[in-house]
Amino acid sequence: MPMSDTGAGAAADRYATRVDAVLAQRTRLRGPQPPGDPWSGIPADAPLLKSDPRRPLDPNMEIIASYIEPDDVVIDAGGGGGRVSLPLALRCREVVNVEPSAAMGAGFAFNATQAGIVNARVIEGDWLAVDPPPGTVALANHVAYLTRDIVPFIEKLERMGRRRVLVTVNSPPPPSWQRVLYHLLHNETEEVVPGHVELINVLWEMGILPDIRVLPFNSARPNPIIPAATSGRSGPWVRTLSSASGVSWIRASMSCSPRATTASARAGSRPAAKF
Repeated sequence: MPMSDTGAGAAADRYATRVDAVLAQRTRLRGPQPPGDPWSGIPADAPLLKSDPRRPLDPNMEIIASYIEPDDVVIDAGGGGGRVSLPLALRCREVVNVEPSAAMGAGFAFNATQAGIVNARVIEGDWLAVDPPPGTVALANHVAYLTRDIVPFIEKLERMGRRRVLVTVNSPPPPSWQRVLYHLLHNETEEVVPGHVELINVLWEMGILPDIRVLPFNSARPNPIIPAATSGRSGPWVRTLSSASGVSWIRASMSCSPRATTASARAGSRPAAKF
């Protein structure tokens, strides 16, 4: 299918429409997203920030690491606290994390320092707005779900990863793991973010034939993210909780059985596309 002058086609338009629907629903139910860093208020020891780069690799990380060579420079798009890219820094020449969140970037630097990693650094800023140095491998781990401008995003991944691009997404996508709970809270069906099917269609439309591999480990979110209820439209869009406080908050906020609240807590397979 021929693409338009902007590089977008029907699949990219459908991808953007899906993202727009999700954000419109969130804004209608919770109010506009508060300005500033959305992660600035999470505890310093939250699993989303803190990780051990020298931990034993799980089956998924073993496969991702198998694509990394000692001379590689890995450019990580939205790498957060470095849960994926910092273990790779132990196996390559350098890791550069392009991360828009200052809190996540600080977590990345802290984790690297704690592990004695000196070949990893952060560039703070949006992936499409900054100019990282070109690398040999570009990595995008769980960042495509709400990326509206998906074609420019992928094109930049290709430019930054001269040898290989690695993209991982979950099926079902993590932002839509709590669909049963979402319906109980808001009394309507949650709009679903784009997943691996939509992403693959965009890649095909761009003339990219990805090598798709389903990773074996059913990854689970380390910390539940609970949709903000109707307690205040000006509050944060998400609330991160420990397992114990999450259960207490759910029980205090709604009257339903434990089976109903856990029915949507599904861990999905994680397709990985490389090209």
